[in-house]
Amino acid sequence: MDHKVLSVVVPMYQAEAYIERCLDSFLVSEPKVLARVEILVIDDGGTDGAAAIAQTYAEKYPDSYKVFRKENGGHGSGINYGIEHAKGTYFKVVDADDWVDTEAFGTLVKGLERLEGSKTDVDVVYTGFRWVLEGGQAERQGLVPERQGMKRTGSIFERRAESGEPFQSVVYGKLYSFDEVADCIYMKMHHMTIRTKILKEHAIRLDEHCYYVDMQFITFPIPYVKTICFLDESVYRYRIGVQGQSVAIKSMQRNEENYNRVIRSLLGFYSGLGTRIPCSEEKRRYIAALIARMAAGKAKILLSFPKADGRVREWRAFDEMLKAEYPAVYKANHNLALSLLRVTRYRLFDCLGVYVRRLYS
Repeated sequence: MDHKVLSVVVPMYQAEAYIERCLDSFLVSEPKVLARVEILVIDDGGTDGAAAIAQTYAEKYPDSYKVFRKENGGHGSGINYGIEHAKGTYFKVVDADDWVDTEAFGTLVKGLERLEGSKTDVDVVYTGFRWVLEGGQAERQGLVPERQGMKRTGSIFERRAESGEPFQSVVYGKLYSFDEVADCIYMKMHHMTIRTKILKEHAIRLDEHCYYVDMQFITFPIPYVKTICFLDESVYRYRIGVQGQSVAIKSMQRNEENYNRVIRSLLGFYSGLGTRIPCSEEKRRYIAALIARMAAGKAKILLSFPKADGRVREWRAFDEMLKAEYPAVYKANHNLALSLLRVTRYRLFDCLGVYVRRLYS
């Protein structure tokens, strides 16, 4: 079937240990449903056996799986490449070390088909996700999943991410104006399935050779999103507890400049809203709140380092820059630690640093 309702892009680098589970998870039991999907595996210059494994899926299911090989450019480069080659009406990113719930994924595809068939102009479809941790991995790292409220199913521990609903009294399946719900939702990459046309027509591109670009992916298209629909399905399975994971505190320390680079790009983008980039006030507030979350993450990174001169001064200078130049971003903060730093004029920096280091030790 030439026409695809959904393009799933799987950016992949050194994922031999994970890729089979990821690619297996798209194999819905109904051939007609699988035929409406293309899974684009973007091998980002890996040197392990992941590409060979992915190729076996392309050979067995040539109408649905495709493998592309490119020079190493990082996570954003893989997504950029996927945007260029995607042919589906909708677009979703699934990282190679994660996977989807097969049944829920099939329901998502059928939902997209109904939307397409009804000619309803839905720009974003929002579905839930779960955090997952494999039992053997937890034992090796001395983790206790039950302390995080995770429940065991076979060899996998999982729990629903964040709140149970995207917002109070949501009506699943209803078409909402994005502006109508912008003040009460927070959408991560794992939630989002977006109309491919938006990404292509507005030349959405992410930074290459850089971590944390998922924040660019969920932010840059927002000015062009008019409508959103919520489905009561937990589709994405986000693996946690992987050593070296970019969101682990040691990795965030090591990649601090990447984090700062993404914040700078988001602030530059925000500066263009309403001038270079048409944008409603509701979307401006939504984007300001996204950047405020990134700012709180920067505070966490700085607090996580051993006590050293300059860290508190660095944070003070950044925070005061936000207050002076991006007041809406400054005021959008909901992070308790960051609020405490501000109300005490940063005098609690060292005390909070001790707490953060203990929390992530």
